[in-house]
This record gives sequence, C-alpha cells and structure tokens, in this order.
Amino acid sequence: MKTNFVKITAATLLLATTILVSPTPVNAQQDNLKPAQQDSQLSTQQNDLSSQNNQAIAQYNKQNTQGKQHGDQHKNVEAQRIAFITKELNLTPDEAKVFWPVYNEYDAKRHDLKKSFKESGDFHKKDIAKLTEKEANQILDNQIVEAQKFLDLRKEYHAKFKSVLPAVKVLKLYDTEREFQKMLIDKIRQHKETRAPADKK
Repeated sequence: MKTNFVKITAATLLLATTILVSPTPVNAQQDNLKPAQQDSQLSTQQNDLSSQNNQAIAQYNKQNTQGKQHGDQHKNVEAQRIAFITKELNLTPDEAKVFWPVYNEYDAKRHDLKKSFKESGDFHKKDIAKLTEKEANQILDNQIVEAQKFLDLRKEYHAKFKSVLPAVKVLKLYDTEREFQKMLIDKIRQHKETRAPADKK
C-alpha cells in the first residue's frame, strides 16, 4: 500500500512540475489565451492536482490507521487468551514457562493451515446449487484432506502437551480453548448488537 501511495504522489508531482515549468502551452488552444487567462487556468490545474494529492494522502492514512487498529485488536485478543488459559488451567510459573512456547508453536501452525485452506478456495462463498458434480466432489475431498491435516497437527501436539503438562490439564486445555472461542464470539455478537441501533440513527 505504501508503494502505491508513493507512485501516486510521484506521478502527481511529475505532472505538476510539467505544467509549471513548461515554456509552451499544454495545448494549441492556449496560444490564444491572454496571460491572465493562462494564469487562471494554471491555478485551476494546480488546485486540482493539490486536491488529488490530498485525497491520496487521506486514503493512505485511513488504510494505515485501519491496519494499526486491526493489529491492536489482535494483540488484545491474544493477551486475553493467554490470561484466560493460564487462569483456567491454573498453570504454575514452571508449567507456564514450558507450556507457552509449545502452545504458540502449535497455534502458529494451526493458523497457517487455516490460511492455506482459505486461500485455496472457500466453498461457503460458492452457490452450491450451481456447482458441477466435479466441483462438488473436489470440495468434499478437500474437506477430508483439511480435516486430516488438522487431526495430524492435533495428534502431534497432543503428545507434546502431555510432555509438559499433567494429562488432566491437557484435557482441560481443549475445553478451555472452546470456552474462550465461545466467549469471543459472544462478545463480537454483543458488540454488533450494540452498534446496530446507533448505525440506524
């Protein structure tokens, strides 16, 4: 996004420079214009360029702000999840020290899997009624592949979790993850319901 902004600004400045320093009129019709008219036309062009430049800057700043807000929200959710799991599992300092590096590694791999399957095609966005038999079969097969990869990851880290935590706490971990996810969904739903009346005004 920053690259696009730089390109827009550079193009704008180049055009402005061409207009300002050009010793000849932009087109043949300007040859007959009086100096005052030429000055007025140049002033209008400069104002237009300035307006376009300001719009480009405003758009860049808006997108940059939105990206920062999203990043802050993600960090906030992660902090809440760490606190929630630590409390629910009643982790000791020694347990937390060995558990969180393993869990963070597991969560990163799980995130990458979700991202790769999402990028490969989300069937939820497709109109099932319009799918061909071949397309439907492909989606069904992909779902099995996806489920198997998640299961393989779960099995791998199930053993790793049991190597750093008592089995009772590992069992509790899976329940705690579901509880946190449900709590997060409820908060998002409540936030949307709270904003809805305000949006209608």
